[in-house]
Amino acid sequence: MQTLFCAFSIEFYKKLFSVFILLSFSYSGIAQEDYPAYDELSVEMNVPDLGTIEIPIAIKNQDAYIPVKDLFDFLKIKNEETSNGIEGFIIHPDSSYVINSSENKILYKDQEYQLSEENFIKTPLNLYLKSNLFGEIFGLNTNFSFRSLSVTMKTKKDLPVIKEMRLKKVRENLNRVKGIIEPDTTMARRYPFFKGGALDWGVVTTQQSNFENDNRLSLGLGTMFLGGETNLMLNYSTRVPFNSRNQFYQWRYINNESKLFKQVTAGRIFTRATSSLFAPVSGVQISNSPFQNRRSFGTYLLNDYTDPRWTVELYVNNILVEFTQADASGFYTFEVPLMYGNTAVRLKFYGPYGQERIEERIINIPYNFVPKNELEYTISAGIVENEDLDRFSRVNFNYGLSNSITIGGGAEYFTGVLDREVMPFVNSSIRFASNFLFTGEYMHGVKGEGLLSYRTPGNVQVDLNYIKYDEDQTAINFNYLEERKISFSAPIRSKNFSIFSRFSVNQIIMPTTEFTTAQLLLSGAIMGVSTNLTTYGIYNDRVKNPTIYTSLSQNYRLPNKFLFSPQVQYDFSRNQFNNIILEIERPVFDKGFLNVAYENNLLRNAHIFEVGLRYAFNFAQTSVTSRLGNRNNSFVQSARGSLLLDDNTGYIMANNRTAMSRAALSIIPFLDYNTNGKRDPMEPAVRGMEIKNTAGRLSYNEDETVLRITELQPYIDILLEVDPNSLDNIAWKVKNEKIKVHTIPNQFQEIEVPVEVLGEVAGMVYFKEENKLRGQGRITVNILDENRDLVKSILTEGDGYFTYLGLKPGIYTAEIDPVQMQKLDYDASEAIQFEIEIDEYGDIVDTLEFTIQKGQ
Repeated sequence: MQTLFCAFSIEFYKKLFSVFILLSFSYSGIAQEDYPAYDELSVEMNVPDLGTIEIPIAIKNQDAYIPVKDLFDFLKIKNEETSNGIEGFIIHPDSSYVINSSENKILYKDQEYQLSEENFIKTPLNLYLKSNLFGEIFGLNTNFSFRSLSVTMKTKKDLPVIKEMRLKKVRENLNRVKGIIEPDTTMARRYPFFKGGALDWGVVTTQQSNFENDNRLSLGLGTMFLGGETNLMLNYSTRVPFNSRNQFYQWRYINNESKLFKQVTAGRIFTRATSSLFAPVSGVQISNSPFQNRRSFGTYLLNDYTDPRWTVELYVNNILVEFTQADASGFYTFEVPLMYGNTAVRLKFYGPYGQERIEERIINIPYNFVPKNELEYTISAGIVENEDLDRFSRVNFNYGLSNSITIGGGAEYFTGVLDREVMPFVNSSIRFASNFLFTGEYMHGVKGEGLLSYRTPGNVQVDLNYIKYDEDQTAINFNYLEERKISFSAPIRSKNFSIFSRFSVNQIIMPTTEFTTAQLLLSGAIMGVSTNLTTYGIYNDRVKNPTIYTSLSQNYRLPNKFLFSPQVQYDFSRNQFNNIILEIERPVFDKGFLNVAYENNLLRNAHIFEVGLRYAFNFAQTSVTSRLGNRNNSFVQSARGSLLLDDNTGYIMANNRTAMSRAALSIIPFLDYNTNGKRDPMEPAVRGMEIKNTAGRLSYNEDETVLRITELQPYIDILLEVDPNSLDNIAWKVKNEKIKVHTIPNQFQEIEVPVEVLGEVAGMVYFKEENKLRGQGRITVNILDENRDLVKSILTEGDGYFTYLGLKPGIYTAEIDPVQMQKLDYDASEAIQFEIEIDEYGDIVDTLEFTIQKGQ
């Protein structure tokens, strides 16, 4: 930055010195035969909505003159040189113009403007027009500032360059909405035979006064094997015998570019079974459904309960799309995006004391849409790990008749069903309008169901669900005959509160009885206080009076970082309180929390006092909890964390969050001396490079030469944008600033970022006349490589100085542009060969000098 600032200061004062000399001569009246009556120099021009560019101007008698062709080229105004002068039009062909300096006039929109000798400057290279005339004639108001050596232009015209930039921005925004990424380079995906890996671990020990002590250990290993993601999870408990049902093992291969199949899973599979399965299924699943989400066309409201103030993460097709925190009663809500294709929704739960719910909830979204004229299939087959080791398989096909109508069908096979082992089914999903959805399914001999959902523009949603069960079916393990459910939800907002409300009624018809439940839920913030009020009603036709009770939970933020959380439950049927809980919590130390709670369960006559401490180390989440009561005492200690191996640099990273099935990047910037794009042994690493936009968690190694990004979602395309301003040297340039990476789980992907070391060339061009030399501006100097290919054309400034930073190491030739010399009828000195050598801070060659003169 200091080098850049010094270069800018020298350039600024050099220009200021030139203006000072010019003004001094103009005031003193000294005639200089060797110099023209004007001075050429480059200044900055600022145009609103476009930014700043460098443009040459001429200064004469304190007036600024702007080159017509350079300005019109920048603004993309039509112009061309003819025998009559400069001709073209501004925006529309009807607004044509002719600037004729030989006849001292301008024709614009059939109007003629006479020019005096002081209104323009004609040089062999340019036609300069007095700056005020651009505004008076063309509506392009320009203002030159001697103090800042800059030109500001303002106009009300919708210039072509402004329109083009606006359209470009609209296209970029449209591409961003569509998910279209235009990177500078793409990292090819690799399918390693074996690459490890990630290790998750967790320990929970429980000591109880009236029960057996329990010690639980979980150990997860995530690797890449045979080109696919491989995850193993072992769970051990001193209370439960060690068996395969409590373990998890899965191999998964994802390739969205394959036409035949895009997902292959072996091991534990998610079956979407209609039959009641009370044990996991181990087998194989194949699908041509793309793993990455297609376009979202709507949302589906999902809400449920967990423990109070737990964090809930929502995954759609294994991609984290949203997270929220449950309120004081444990209630949470999501708007799940509906995607074309198979939508698998999972929820993960994280407790305030560092707990992680190992069991994940799998939610079946009833709506399954497929794009028009596309066929998707999923085939599953395996063994149910119950006592009988029943066989299970399911085949499902879906076809998009249109983007709003999808039909499907298939069959399910389960040897655990007594009456029939093969159960065919058909289904359909229909979108009548943007907010009106219907789905239905019929499985022969088991059930038929339909779900109708409508959402208003004000986010009021009504859901109607009806299920009819076959009386003799044995696939589903309960004796329901019918299920009827209606749900109404709406947001309630005012100045002092924002509440989510839901009222639902669910009726279950059984052979000998009817069971009806109703719920009214109000959850939100009232005067800044998190509040949940839920009222339940339960009615059975065998009981005269229904059971009605209400639960109220709140969170109060008190001074000095205290959080007070009271909960109370009242039973209207018995006119008494059932339960009272009072909890207070406060952060302690740097990353710790201390909580004290009291619970009085009036139904069980149980009093419980609780004291807990949790602390988040960099390598583990830990907690210690003591619960003392009149019926039982318990003490719980837990710790959980992960290890991730970066085999690219031989580093093992410890983390306090899970690492299995997460992707990570190891970014290594280096000085690419030979510009081959690969890191060679002689090429050192670069310190301090930064990334503009990153998901996940970013960290550096000790000397800040390796960037590591962890906790990324796998199997998605992300765009890494390198910040070139973060590099310490102005001569360093990142070859590819936008890098597209397809993330792969259970490993650090190595991303080498080549940083080119660029050299600088500088010199002077002199005009020779009567054995006297003076600097000559507006002369083109061409830089050629070893193959005589043009690398850069440089335009000299008003005093003849030229400079360019951006040459790779190598041998170059500098020459005065022969085409320009031919047009001007000038002769130029011979070409000069020079070399840019390899140097960590960039080589500089600033001794080039050329001489031009009138042709002999």
